[in-house]
Amino acid sequence: MMGRKLLIVLSAVCLVLALGTLTSVGEETIKIGAIFPYTGPVAELGPKFEAGLRAALDEVGYRVAGKKIELIIEDSATSVSVGLDKFKKLVDIDGVKVVIGPLMGDTHLAIAPYASEKKVIVTSLINGMYEVAKKPDSTYLIYPTTCWAQTYWFGQYVYNELGYRTMITIGANYAGKIAYANGAADGFKDAGGIVVAQLWPPVGCPDYSPYIPTMIGTEADVILYALEGPGPVSRFIYQSHEMGLDKPMVTITQDGDYTPEALAELGDIALGIQGESAYTWQLDNDENRAFLGGIFAQTGAVPSCSEQNSYTMAKAVLAGLEATGGDDSFDVLWPAILALQLDTPAGPLSFGPEGVAIVDSYVTQAEFTQGEYRLSPPLAVVHEVRDPRLASNEGMPAYLLDED
Repeated sequence: MMGRKLLIVLSAVCLVLALGTLTSVGEETIKIGAIFPYTGPVAELGPKFEAGLRAALDEVGYRVAGKKIELIIEDSATSVSVGLDKFKKLVDIDGVKVVIGPLMGDTHLAIAPYASEKKVIVTSLINGMYEVAKKPDSTYLIYPTTCWAQTYWFGQYVYNELGYRTMITIGANYAGKIAYANGAADGFKDAGGIVVAQLWPPVGCPDYSPYIPTMIGTEADVILYALEGPGPVSRFIYQSHEMGLDKPMVTITQDGDYTPEALAELGDIALGIQGESAYTWQLDNDENRAFLGGIFAQTGAVPSCSEQNSYTMAKAVLAGLEATGGDDSFDVLWPAILALQLDTPAGPLSFGPEGVAIVDSYVTQAEFTQGEYRLSPPLAVVHEVRDPRLASNEGMPAYLLDED
């Protein structure tokens, strides 16, 4: 009798386990990977990217097209080799078919061949490399646009609207910031300006004082800096101020570098420097107002482009998955995303056939208002920023001026 009861109990346990297994199998899951910098020279950006991504997933309750979303996040350590290793882990071990991030342009170049081979969609976080986008087998969604195209128009703005005629650039010596600095320099030169010097400090440069005397002693109307994040930017501005560099300055990716924390630290010495931004939290549209509420719940602070960009890329991926009924295979999901036309916190978004976003861009500066240092509303707007080097943009303007 005891043996029979034991057999019945064991059978019941097996049935429960089997039912649990069936339930687990029946719950379809879509895995989304992310690679953010939590350590290294731009470690302060990792939590910001994560907050934006989680804000987008919170809106849909971590579900899309009737399927559960499993999020797997890795730390790039602001390292090319680590970023590549983490990407391979997400693809080969976790089975991820969509990855949001990583940040650095050098890592994009390293990852791109493997992503193409494995047919994995990768989204950039703050622009991406033309060298990746031009390849016919690219699987990259580049947002807001290529690094070079993001700043080309701003170089022309510095010449045509601000009236400067000679420029020095200082840019971090890695692929992304080299492309940013050269984009602005090319735009400035094409408008009629002269770039008299270009300086390339290493990534994570602890001290910019060796470079500042060159900028002081070289004749130029304006200094354009293109450094790798809020920490380096703040250090450069502060050291320039302390060493008496009194030439006017302009900058790129101001929305990513002028975080609330950086502005509070710099105070008045950050005021008056105009810059290129793909986003400012003071944009006046319905999508941005909704985004601000969600991101403030995540962080308790107003966002920079870091939160907005990861949020918008997640929203694009989610919209594509909804359109495909949850099919995340490259051949189905890629064209679905390219067909999207979205209204985002940063403005209208669409994609060209190479996977490069077409967006508006803005001129901003730091301001002191209502007792706080903030990134300003747009001082000027350009529309439909494109990289004219891409085949699909042949014969099209690099941007459209605001007619307002």
